[in-house]
Amino acid sequence: MRSKVAQEILAETPEETRIFVRQYADIVVRINELLLQKGYTQKDLAEKLQKKPSEINKWLKGTHNITLKTLAKMEAVLGAPIISVPHGATR
Repeated sequence: MRSKVAQEILAETPEETRIFVRQYADIVVRINELLLQKGYTQKDLAEKLQKKPSEINKWLKGTHNITLKTLAKMEAVLGAPIISVPHGATR
């Protein structure tokens, strides 16, 4: 059960912020799943992306935004999709 304070904070949190946090968390979980499947460490990923390990750590902690271009590079390195967008969805 959520506390009254937590419920108030959640009620005041803009919907786009909740969506962003949920999606970012899903992306980080997916990246970590793929790292585990491949047997890679964050350092391995950093080397493959030619980035500093500290940058990978910031992305996976949520303190630094991941660009769509970087996600595409990660997908190429990890050999699997990180995010997917439904095709042919009606609006």
